[in-house]
Amino acid sequence: MDQRPSIDYLTYCGLYCKMCSIVATIPVQATALQETLQNDGWEYYGSEIYPEFAPFWKVLNSLKEMDKTSPLCIGGCGDPTCEIRVCAQEKGLRVCAECAEFPCKLLTDFTRRYPFLVENGKRIQEIGIDAWLAEQDELVANGITNKILCQRKEKG
Repeated sequence: MDQRPSIDYLTYCGLYCKMCSIVATIPVQATALQETLQNDGWEYYGSEIYPEFAPFWKVLNSLKEMDKTSPLCIGGCGDPTCEIRVCAQEKGLRVCAECAEFPCKLLTDFTRRYPFLVENGKRIQEIGIDAWLAEQDELVANGITNKILCQRKEKG
């Protein structure tokens, strides 16, 4: 995993990019798949079996590097028209939790996808961004991803 400063992984809405599949799981899984294929010699004969193999191999190489090449949220990863990002940028915020209108409708609408966002923001307000980032790094070290957090919220 790329080792940018933890603050670079913070999204405007309060997600933590180190918990996203783009950073946390896809590069690991793509590397494992490519290693398996290489061990069986697919880079030499894959195109004979599948004419589309060369473009697939190129995509697989790209997926392996997503944790290093992703611009992350603040750099533009994700939906380029994200209203939350646009709003936060216009207000000069690092994160929605810094906004006087937190939690607003934009954010609460997004909680359908990530039901823990308001809690994240409240925690940031309570302990500050640096302490919250340290907590998130601890969760990442223990294998926690956004998917796992969503599953926990679904269970209650």
